[in-house]
Amino acid sequence: MMHRLIIRKYSRGFARTVEREAEFQNCLEQIKALVELLVSSPVLKYSLTSAFVPRAKKEQLLEEIFKRGEFDPRVIRLVKLLLQKEKIILLPEILQDLPEVWAEEKGIELVEVNSAVELTEAEKEELRKVLEAGWRRPIRLSFRLNPEIIGGLVVRRKSVSYDISVRGSLEKIKEIVSQR
Repeated sequence: MMHRLIIRKYSRGFARTVEREAEFQNCLEQIKALVELLVSSPVLKYSLTSAFVPRAKKEQLLEEIFKRGEFDPRVIRLVKLLLQKEKIILLPEILQDLPEVWAEEKGIELVEVNSAVELTEAEKEELRKVLEAGWRRPIRLSFRLNPEIIGGLVVRRKSVSYDISVRGSLEKIKEIVSQR
């Protein structure tokens, strides 16, 4: 639990520094590139996370990485802070946590939509408008294809699912019939 709270603390602190969606997406891509670099290079990961490598050497390695790319100053500050607090190993988990935390900070509801077939852009926009009107807040939709859905949609908001699919309706009917 404490581990999760630490990740959330860093994610929330970073999310509060970014105002616009485009800036956030840019920072997210930069953090993703750093995480991919750590994952693809065990030597670099060891060098940045090991207690046996002096902090000055770790800072020097980071400076070399930052020189090779155009990194947002907020990303640089986050990574340097994680290094200073000996928490750089948490960067992949912070990366996963950031979209949800940023949306939460900006009052945006994250909603996952599962469908049997690809929705058209018009259908996606109509669904977004209906959900925003119903929930009275901005919504960011993510779409996934699910071949198990016969028709209709399964909409997931946080831990709540709204099953408006043919399969879901058939299962409800089955449940009602079996109780009689």
